[in-house]
Amino acid sequence: MNFIKKLTHFMPVLAIAVLAFLFLFAANVSAESNEEELLKAAFSGDAKIVKELIDKGANINFQNEKKFNALMVAAQYGHSDIVTMLLEKNADVNLKNAGDTTALMLATKNGHVEIVKALLAKGAQINAQTTEGITALMLAIQKNHESTADVLITQGADIHLQTKDKVTALIIAALEGRSAIVEKLLVKGAQVDHRAVDNTTALYMAARNGHKDIVDILLAKNAAFDLLAANDTTPLYIAAQNNHVDIVYTLLKKGAKVDQQDKNNATALTIAALIGNAEMVKVLIKHGAKVDHKASNGFTPLILAAQNGHTNVIEALLESDAKIDLQNDDGVTALMWAGLHDHADTVKILLQKGANTSLKSKKGKTAAEIAKDPAIVELLKSRAK
Repeated sequence: MNFIKKLTHFMPVLAIAVLAFLFLFAANVSAESNEEELLKAAFSGDAKIVKELIDKGANINFQNEKKFNALMVAAQYGHSDIVTMLLEKNADVNLKNAGDTTALMLATKNGHVEIVKALLAKGAQINAQTTEGITALMLAIQKNHESTADVLITQGADIHLQTKDKVTALIIAALEGRSAIVEKLLVKGAQVDHRAVDNTTALYMAARNGHKDIVDILLAKNAAFDLLAANDTTPLYIAAQNNHVDIVYTLLKKGAKVDQQDKNNATALTIAALIGNAEMVKVLIKHGAKVDHKASNGFTPLILAAQNGHTNVIEALLESDAKIDLQNDDGVTALMWAGLHDHADTVKILLQKGANTSLKSKKGKTAAEIAKDPAIVELLKSRAK
């Protein structure tokens, strides 16, 4: 019984291994059996079999139907003894598989730094790119193999190369939170304000993902903090959207435009109110955000907070003199939205703060007529002016 339990436990692992094996070694029916066996031995790390097959005259550069060869497989799985053996036999270090991936990229992706060094010593093209434009350096950064990235940078990797989407190594490092690599790339002359195809920059990605240390590094290098990315969003806006109060504060201190609007006329305060971050709301207001700014369809921060039942945000906005009875383009007020969505606590606070119960929407309905919850309806009727 215990054996069966153990076997069941390892079945997913076994399945993955089998799938990997089948993917790499889908047989090319025209290939010689020695070559097929060579790839299998390289995959399993059997150096003895690899040597025997090479001695028998197996073509060390043979590629299967996925265009993997023995060197790629050994490099990917970290079999350094087999890599050394193949390199001594002058294996082609720059062959590419079906995705234009090289042995160097596979070794880099998996953090096999000694294999990376060995491949480079044999002339591996350090700046080769996949079909998507990804380089070995980008893979090292993405997978957080800092020592491998250091080797590539030291040996002359082009830090300015771009993917098909115009993403650079610096943008990837900022996105992934690799602060040490960001600093090294900047020292090497990486363009701090380079924009990808969606107009995002390294600063934008660092702000989005909450990497405060990288935001500080980039700002110290005079990164532009008000550049517009897709949908006219800025680093400040995206930091607010993702609840990074510390980054919002830093950008505001640096001089970021607090009321910059996106394509829906929303500001950072609009978003902070929508997601219910009262601390963020207070920081933005302290730095001059317009409390009654109307986004698309006339939605104010107060209306959005009421719609979503964010009572702490409502209190912060009202303390900053937000107008309680403003109506959106449909004539709906914060009180009406709170009632519609059954936010009883929000309704109570708005009533305590003097919300007008007699106002009507463009459809001619009051808050009491819009509300659904009987208790809220009764409360609104009892306070009708």
